[in-house]
Amino acid sequence: MSGNFIRKYTEEERVKIVEEALACGSNSLVAAKYNIHSGLVSNWKCNYRRYKQTLKPKNATQPKDEEIIVDYKKEYKKTKEKCKDLELEVAILHDLLKKKK
Repeated sequence: MSGNFIRKYTEEERVKIVEEALACGSNSLVAAKYNIHSGLVSNWKCNYRRYKQTLKPKNATQPKDEEIIVDYKKEYKKTKEKCKDLELEVAILHDLLKKKK
């Protein structure tokens, strides 16, 4: 950034940037694309998960667990691992059924 110019982003612009960062998994790549500091993207992302908006509300309280937007990448990994375990279990059960016949 050059000079003392401070860019103001609308909520829609910030949400777009946050969604890009969530999709690609890199705050720094998205920040570089928009020529902003990666820490700013990180803050917006954190607020987006907690409050469903990119800026912390003035009278913000800690949201309940079910209101927080989960980290979908971690959830995806857990689900994928569970799916592999279940596929293995099904394969074992199919094998046992074949042997029983």
